[in-house]
Amino acid sequence: MVDNSNWQKDRIVLTPTNLYMEYILLSYNNFLKDKLNDVEITYGELTYIYNIKFFPLISQRELAEILFVSEANVAKMVKKLVRKGIVEKKKDENNKSRNVLKLTDNGEELFVKINIITCGWEREITKNLSNDEFFKFKEQLYDFVKESTELK
Repeated sequence: MVDNSNWQKDRIVLTPTNLYMEYILLSYNNFLKDKLNDVEITYGELTYIYNIKFFPLISQRELAEILFVSEANVAKMVKKLVRKGIVEKKKDENNKSRNVLKLTDNGEELFVKINIITCGWEREITKNLSNDEFFKFKEQLYDFVKESTELK
């Protein structure tokens, strides 16, 4: 780790928020690689796994809209996740011309495993926050996400 003793308040204020978020994501990714050494999964795949879990029976088009990526990117990632046995595509029961995505049983197990590891990591890096402060922090992050997605 870099010696942070020379960081001054103006440097902290002038550093863009997205850079801090990027450092956190890079650190999390390294942590997760160590904890999931028995599973071949990338951080990018995690984003898809979480969204498919939280939006059951979502279409690839809807997933592309949520993730701000092209449908071609979604198709490529879904193909990988299907090949790994994490996600399955099936016909929408209400609209046979529409394919929807859901986690397989293996995908559900992986989701639980990742979520347990992630919750532990989150609490470790926020250990100086009370439970109420931690919840408020996550609410604020959620609000930032909403605000950022509404910017044009």
